[in-house]
Amino acid sequence: MGAKWVWGTIILAIASLILSWIFYVPKIASMENDIRGALAGAGYDFANVEMDGNIARLTGEAPSEAFARDAASIAENTECKACKGKRSWHVVDNQLSFTTLPTQSPYTFNAIKDDNGNVVLSGYVASQEQRDAVMAKATSTFDGTVTDRTIKIAMGAPDANWEKVIEKNIDELDLLDSGRFAMENYTNFISGEAASADVRARINQMGANMPEGYEFAANISVPDMAAENVGEVKSATICQTLFDDLNDGKKIFFQTDKAEIRGAESFDLLNTLASAANQCASFRIKVDGHTDNVGDAAYNMSLSEARANTVVAYLNQNDVELSRMTAKGFGETQPSAPNDTEEGRAANRRIVFTVTQSE
Repeated sequence: MGAKWVWGTIILAIASLILSWIFYVPKIASMENDIRGALAGAGYDFANVEMDGNIARLTGEAPSEAFARDAASIAENTECKACKGKRSWHVVDNQLSFTTLPTQSPYTFNAIKDDNGNVVLSGYVASQEQRDAVMAKATSTFDGTVTDRTIKIAMGAPDANWEKVIEKNIDELDLLDSGRFAMENYTNFISGEAASADVRARINQMGANMPEGYEFAANISVPDMAAENVGEVKSATICQTLFDDLNDGKKIFFQTDKAEIRGAESFDLLNTLASAANQCASFRIKVDGHTDNVGDAAYNMSLSEARANTVVAYLNQNDVELSRMTAKGFGETQPSAPNDTEEGRAANRRIVFTVTQSE
């Protein structure tokens, strides 16, 4: 009887070990796959996962200490699908290393595409691997030359989707004949020239599907059609860039020695600027008038201010709130070119727009 009891106990122990192994090993594999999937879904592909019993060991190099902490938190809160709801079945051993990098704020990225399809990139990414991936994406996407002007590695990226958003913007920029995209933290803006309204609609639709938390705005023109503005631009820097781009190569003309706007080109530009001003509704706009040095200095000062006020009045007639704008004349005191040639004097007769923070 004693021998039978001993053998029975041994058999039961062996069976228990076999059964625990049968059910325990799949649970380990499931937990490892579940954590790996959760990290990949959050964009944390830098983290490797290996289970040692119920210990999930994380290894690899994170872009920053914050990313390493976030990865560990995701791993800790992942529920094992094969563990019957026992989320606390596993523990995390966070062995992720991270690089100490300077922190950039605001976190930005920009790309400019010229009429020949050449593209210049600049801005910030979280790692060398991310920089290489962005350059590879741009090189494979654009037909022209891709130039890395100043892509720098720094901490401060809004989240792990930063690279994904850059690549999405690259695909949108590729559809434009020329233009740019600008990113600042969660703000995304694309502007430029599209070949057709269908292309513009396609870009706007792509922008509407940004990852959660990212805001999209666009100002895309089509030949013989007015620009179609989508969304609000919530960066003063990007708004200033928009105004500068819209004014590039164009000018507001006035009657000689008067503050009366003349020419269809001037009104077309002002209409476009009014639309852009409303797209930058969170910011103030300074409208500064300048003249050449021909005539009396006091008269030029008065004329430049009157012209600036005329522009403000026109923008106000096109739904730009008067309280958001200021007008000031500088006369001949701030020339942008020498006044000793007609070309220089023409350059000095100008209206300058400056976007500032709201008070």
